[in-house]
Amino acid sequence: MRNGPATIVDQLRSLELQEPGAAAAAVYDQPIALRLLYEDPASGEEHYLVRYPAGVRGRVHRHTAAHTIVVLEGRLDANGQVIGPGAYAHFPAGEPMQHQATAQGPCLFVLLFHGPFDVEVLGEQSGGC
Repeated sequence: MRNGPATIVDQLRSLELQEPGAAAAAVYDQPIALRLLYEDPASGEEHYLVRYPAGVRGRVHRHTAAHTIVVLEGRLDANGQVIGPGAYAHFPAGEPMQHQATAQGPCLFVLLFHGPFDVEVLGEQSGGC
């Protein structure tokens, strides 16, 4: 176990989020918002706080690195299964995936990339939930 400075963020829900760049626009049909919480320059690992607006639809895509989502608020459609607050979803590296908010409201979650971020869009947006 490594000892050293910890990254601690209190009150995640009150953080100001920003609109990301072109990579997100290629995947989602509406603007999403995020905030970088942590990055490791050695491994490329990145952690984000992400908010999807209600009904945002995403294209099928994949990432080179595995990633994990922990839902804090709202409902998330993860590969066709709707999950809510307290849910955990892990997406293996290189596997096709799709995640989007349901129409009932926005979704706030922590996103942990286990390596450098990249995205390859594989398909069209689905109808959502």
